[in-house]
Amino acid sequence: MTEIIFNEDTKRFRDSILKIGGAERLMLCYQCGTCTNDCPVAKRIEEFRPRNIARLAMFGQKQQLFSSDLLWLCAGCYTCYEHCPQKVHVSEIISALRRLAFIEGKIHPTIKSLLTALSRYGYIMEIGEFENELREEENLPPAPEPAINEISTIMEKTGTLKKVGGN
Repeated sequence: MTEIIFNEDTKRFRDSILKIGGAERLMLCYQCGTCTNDCPVAKRIEEFRPRNIARLAMFGQKQQLFSSDLLWLCAGCYTCYEHCPQKVHVSEIISALRRLAFIEGKIHPTIKSLLTALSRYGYIMEIGEFENELREEENLPPAPEPAINEISTIMEKTGTLKKVGGN
């Protein structure tokens, strides 16, 4: 367990989380653990504990939250919310934290890879002749041509392309 430090910086970070839609109920969490007990990811990955993520967010512990892969493991299934007696949207809090991490350029390598592929191919993976042959075998039409230029333009104008190290 790492030490929790609470100061003006951590308070400002917590306040920025609370302003994001879905995260406004964060401070209602009383750490009962229901979210963790029912979480399908927590059942498989010992380190993933939605309750702990909520606690770190309550205390504005940005460094601890952004320095691990934990934020990127949430499946967004809302099981935590459905079972929470306080109706705290832990999955929305994690989404809010992901957005803040993304803004700061703290992006998981897998997400970077997917976004880079999206800007190059218009899909999260290249769809070539082989993939279209497989589609044909299943009586499917060829994959539609993606609007790569438009996708890249949107990613460039939003700053996403720069954050993921794209062209």
